[in-house]
Amino acid sequence: MTATAAGQSPAAGDPGGSPPAAGAGGPAAGGPGDKAEPPAAGGGGPDQPSDSSGGSTPEQPTSGPGAESYLATAALGVGTQRRGLLRDAVANVEGDMVGGDKFVVLLGGQKRKLRVLSPLIVERVRFAYCVPADLPDVRDALTRQRFLILRGAEGHGKSAMAVRLLLGACDGTLYHLDSDVDLASLAEQLENEGGTVEPGAGFLLDGPDAITRLGRETYDKVQGALSQAGAWLVVTVQEGELADGELLTGVRDLTTAPPPADVVRAHLRWRLGERAAERLLGRDDVRDVVDELLGAAPACRQAGDLAAALCEQYDVDGRIDPDRLREHRARWEAEDFEIWAESLPDAATRSFALALAVLNGCPQEDIAQAARSLRGRLEDDGPYVRAPGPDGRVTRSKDLFEMPRRRLLRRLRAQEQDKPGGEPGRVLEYRDPDYARRVVLHAWTQYEIQGEILDWLDELVVHPAEQVRVYAAVSGLGVLTAASYGYVERRVLRPWARGENAWRRMAVAYALTVAGEDTWVREKAAELVNGWYADESPRGRATAARVLGLGLWPERAVEEIARLFKVVDATVAVAAGCALADLVAFEPDRAGSVLAMLRARAGEHRSGRAAVLAFLIVAAQVVVETKDLEDVDQGARVPEWPTLLHLAHRRHDLRDPFVRLWRAALHEPDFHDEAEQVVGNWAKLAERDSELREMFRLMVGAIADGDVRSGRVLRMCADSWIHPDRIVPLPLTAGIVHATLDAIDLERV
Repeated sequence: MTATAAGQSPAAGDPGGSPPAAGAGGPAAGGPGDKAEPPAAGGGGPDQPSDSSGGSTPEQPTSGPGAESYLATAALGVGTQRRGLLRDAVANVEGDMVGGDKFVVLLGGQKRKLRVLSPLIVERVRFAYCVPADLPDVRDALTRQRFLILRGAEGHGKSAMAVRLLLGACDGTLYHLDSDVDLASLAEQLENEGGTVEPGAGFLLDGPDAITRLGRETYDKVQGALSQAGAWLVVTVQEGELADGELLTGVRDLTTAPPPADVVRAHLRWRLGERAAERLLGRDDVRDVVDELLGAAPACRQAGDLAAALCEQYDVDGRIDPDRLREHRARWEAEDFEIWAESLPDAATRSFALALAVLNGCPQEDIAQAARSLRGRLEDDGPYVRAPGPDGRVTRSKDLFEMPRRRLLRRLRAQEQDKPGGEPGRVLEYRDPDYARRVVLHAWTQYEIQGEILDWLDELVVHPAEQVRVYAAVSGLGVLTAASYGYVERRVLRPWARGENAWRRMAVAYALTVAGEDTWVREKAAELVNGWYADESPRGRATAARVLGLGLWPERAVEEIARLFKVVDATVAVAAGCALADLVAFEPDRAGSVLAMLRARAGEHRSGRAAVLAFLIVAAQVVVETKDLEDVDQGARVPEWPTLLHLAHRRHDLRDPFVRLWRAALHEPDFHDEAEQVVGNWAKLAERDSELREMFRLMVGAIADGDVRSGRVLRMCADSWIHPDRIVPLPLTAGIVHATLDAIDLERV
């Protein structure tokens, strides 16, 4: 076995192996004459320094410590971790969609993800709502009926009242239904699959397209389904839009509207505090411009927008400019988002907004670092002469104390939250999840900074933190691939897919998976991936494998990945194994088809070693959280179990391929280090969990029964776990392995 090349070993924690040297040997690696290529300029990841000695790059080991295969089986559960990070990153791309698997049938049986009502709207209604006289009567009607049609003229605040009603009635999530919703299909979904939506949920349907076709029969059907599901629905309509007189019992009219000045006052009190609000409204110029822009006619939404503009001016500048408010009013017909985005004052704020959009939900330190990097790319950094100040010191060109974080977050309509799981620190996110995607697209389409953005994303996708890498690939590159496929394909996707950096190749797979939601892009992506799949370049084939593993074409994934086992290259073999780990992590029910395929391929001469390695990668990288399991003992246990061990223990159909693949792995001379590493990591978990230890005992017995060679390998592993030189021994797990093997040996005698 070749010794590990100094300075060439990627970090062990990288899922699927950190950026490897090209042409490395693997299962029956390309022959003793194959040499690893030196990293391309700027192509290595942060943990892959280039060879600066001036000599040739040492040959990469084919297996064991330092090899790609060893790194891919090193860290337990990284495949499951990838699944979670990808799920969270995709939630940013889809805006205010619900994460996970929550769907509702709305149009002709087509599944759509539910959109959560914007937190910005909820916050405004919760803290700055002017209560009209109609509210108590309307609230009582919703309590009795669960399905309420709220009717009123433009500017009376129907949407705000609907949200206020739902906030009072619901104790679950509030959803904003699309205007083209099919209420009959919604009723069927609530009746037939009520568990899809949690009890106590509320639905807002604002100005539905098909309200004139709503009849009493559909109304009663929806009302019954809402009652069965414990949910609530408020529909807002204009006067004269209903066509069925029998619906009038479910209608409540909003007859009064608060004066626009009162709406402005309520918003200012909420945002600035009562004293500052009254001081502003006491100024003649402010009162005059409010009266001029709003008048006396009902205009609840416009009043709220004007109040927001007043607050932002006051918060940033400390003063009010009536002319700027008039300009803002002139743009009210445009989208509120566009007004907000184009009002960001400088490169620093815009850079932070874009960094927050790409890394929405990441730690504040990572977002701040990314924002500084982008700001450096966007600001004019040409040479110039700066004179010293009165104290003789040359002033900095960038004031790092220019704006405190809390003011910046208010400006960006963002917030900070505690890190999950009790970890110290804070994460930052937009209040409205839809902003993440919209900010990225706004920056890309409205300014001539496309090259700078892609260069910046190139930096982020090789960041030391995996969360940053995944989010940059999904929320940044994926969104841009869907928006400008041709440009991004030429500029990034093609060169990265055949590049030597595994993180960049993984970023390509993530980006295509996200962009593939668009039908046109999906077809183009299929052509691109097919080209890589048939390519003689191992790196292109490795990229194709990772795309297949992310489920872009689920019907062909397992068999297409299996064919790559015939390619004699470590990079391809590791990528194929990681792709199968992704498939099982996303959909554990596919473990049966994956194990069956691996069992068949393991018996083939050319594919056998790659199939064995793939099995070890899946075994190492995919775990299940024990808190999510209903059929486990609630005593002392570790937080994660190996998924394959748990499934093989629960499902009889998986046991034979599971046992036979373990035997093949323990027999395989090229990957004995990898096999011992995986079984050792499982043993560490079993040492701390009695129920898992029992599963481990049964596995050892099944593997060793009838296979003397496997029993000897397992005994040597157990001996190493209690060796006097071992820092952290595993006496409990080693004890059950020895006892199980001793009993089998006695039976043979």
